[in-house]
Amino acid sequence: MTVINIGSGEVNSTNIPIKNKHPQILGLERFLGVDANDNFLILVDSPTNAYGIITISQSGQILDGPEFVGPIRESIEWIDSSLQYDTARDSVYYVVTGPKLFVYDFAKKSTNVIKIDMEDRFSIPSGCFDGVGTYYIFENSDYYHKVFEMTSYSVSDNQQSENANVTGISPSSNTYLFCANKQVYTLAFDVNQRSNMTLYLLDTDNFTASISYNQDIGLPNSLNLWFIDNYFVFLSDNDNNQFHLTTVDLNTNQVVSQSQVQGTFNLYSQASGVF
Repeated sequence: MTVINIGSGEVNSTNIPIKNKHPQILGLERFLGVDANDNFLILVDSPTNAYGIITISQSGQILDGPEFVGPIRESIEWIDSSLQYDTARDSVYYVVTGPKLFVYDFAKKSTNVIKIDMEDRFSIPSGCFDGVGTYYIFENSDYYHKVFEMTSYSVSDNQQSENANVTGISPSSNTYLFCANKQVYTLAFDVNQRSNMTLYLLDTDNFTASISYNQDIGLPNSLNLWFIDNYFVFLSDNDNNQFHLTTVDLNTNQVVSQSQVQGTFNLYSQASGVF
């Protein structure tokens, strides 16, 4: 486990013998957040492709879990950032090709597959959960990455909203959906200049997008980025393998801190997050 101080860039690493203590864990899938005691909640998978949640202390001790649920046995693709945790319902949701919404309910120890009424188009859909009761779904709807479509599914009343095209996003964009700061955002990378990152704020009533932040981060299609409260944190590279962590205040869309990472770390970690 590697911890990087966002303010100073200081790097500290701790070895966690997860597989020695829990041989039923195949790998780490997603950082889900922290519990009431600021312990880390991590989604893990098993050799049979079931999912479970483990709790890890900040010192690297495994405190709880996992109890595995599933698997859902279908041939599908998904984007890791679409894996979202509903703390109130103790469930993980993620949208997959089809498109379908997969539900892993750890409270009821059950799974569910929900067919989403959208055409299976030219990209893997992405999604995010608003933390209350709605999972938003977004996809590129044409081969040239110029048309973008959005819908949502209420896990509270099991209803899908009407589909709508979203305007305001630059053509030729690969897109990823994120829920943060009680808003919905689309992160876009230019397909021709793949390190050019633009964060768009979505108006989910009028289906329009406006630019919140733009920067060439030097890392193609990098999802080494995180949201917490009203802050957006991302990793960038200045072409000399000098990595920086930048924090943007989503209320003002201004950079509030930037630090150079002072040590080595795994650029392609299995699970990462901010707390």
